[in-house]
Amino acid sequence: MNIVINGTEKFQDYHTFMRAVIVAIDESLKPDDNKINLYSVGGYKTNQFTAEFINRSEGYLKQKGIKPRYYIVPKKDVVEKFDNYDVDMLLYLSGKKENLEILDSLVTAAQNRDIDVRIYKI
Repeated sequence: MNIVINGTEKFQDYHTFMRAVIVAIDESLKPDDNKINLYSVGGYKTNQFTAEFINRSEGYLKQKGIKPRYYIVPKKDVVEKFDNYDVDMLLYLSGKKENLEILDSLVTAAQNRDIDVRIYKI
């Protein structure tokens, strides 16, 4: 399973992040999946949250036979090489006052490929 996580620079809510990732894994994990790859494209806090999530859940997931990994990658790289990442889901996390009418290029790339996009706005 491959999940791309895109948080805006203003997004800083760890609880919303945790809920988004746990729901994404719970709803998307197939019985034969033995690995979870989280690709974080920023902002800074989202990258930190992703690392912390993997560090906290690694032992539990390994007991279940699932190898969790995370990668911090440039958004531009994911947008340009989207198909190389074999994305199952995109999580887009934003702050309260951020305008979602003009969606991010990563969200557009995912929607054009019929990838499940979850938008969390706090």
